[in-house]
Amino acid sequence: MTGSVYGSTAKRGGLVANIERYALNDGLGVRTTVFLKGCPLRCRWCCNPETQSNKKEFMFFADNCIACGACMESCPYGALKTSPAGDRNICSDCADRESPFPCVEQCFTGCRKISGEEMTAGEVTALVKRDMNFYLKSGGGVTISGGEPLAQPEFLEELLKSLKESWINTAIETCGAGKAETIERIAPYADMVFFDIKCMDDMKHKQWTGSGNKLILDRFLLMAEMARKYSFDLIARTPIIPGFNDSEEEIRAIGEFIKSAGASAVAGYELLPYHKLGRGKYKALGRRYGLENLTPPSGPLMERLNAAAGSTGVEMCKF
Repeated sequence: MTGSVYGSTAKRGGLVANIERYALNDGLGVRTTVFLKGCPLRCRWCCNPETQSNKKEFMFFADNCIACGACMESCPYGALKTSPAGDRNICSDCADRESPFPCVEQCFTGCRKISGEEMTAGEVTALVKRDMNFYLKSGGGVTISGGEPLAQPEFLEELLKSLKESWINTAIETCGAGKAETIERIAPYADMVFFDIKCMDDMKHKQWTGSGNKLILDRFLLMAEMARKYSFDLIARTPIIPGFNDSEEEIRAIGEFIKSAGASAVAGYELLPYHKLGRGKYKALGRRYGLENLTPPSGPLMERLNAAAGSTGVEMCKF
């Protein structure tokens, strides 16, 4: 199997950031979304910053803190000498300690949390199977998101196999920033793939996400080949970010690229308006959110952009 920043998944499993039940926008029907840790991109607008790192991270939600002092007494590393918020320089190293994050165990209000739990594919499958009746009645299933699922290749493949063995519908949300071999290995176990295409200009893509898009566009074409071969639904998605890709010209260019992959390969194209959800997570991680003054695109603008995309001949959709 291919290597991973997480080591052997057969021994360690994968690193899961969160498991969200009763999700309605991540595929067909009622779904459970499994968020994996680790992503090679650093999108400025990311609403799940706690999934970017491939390590466990400490999060402090100050609004839930009642200043009881239990956490300050429990920390032997000197991170909480002056404040429950902690010294981030010390807290950032806590995941590698022999007894990591002792303060979280002492917190009963939920203001102190760890993003990242090692789980095996079997453990995740057993957990999501609790909602099997909802999947069967609604045509739903499990969506694997992130972060970037392709960043944990062995675990992703193992989890997809485990879900399919339990007859659970599978969907994957990806930005395509992974190895071609990984895509080829996981494709047989996917029922649906949501693939983000953020813009067509390589330099602008790098400025806003920290990485160019040449590999990503190549991976989309490969994913389209896999969709034809294995008959899963490939849905292209573009998050509409004001000042980055909210022009009709940009969206038409993306639409033309999607169309070039072939109508038989791409089941639909969806535009997702920027939203403000997730801003509080940056503060909880001790990070600054760089788009604080950005506002979501207006309804009329989204209508124009959807029309521009549709004018290229791609099938528009909405989940």
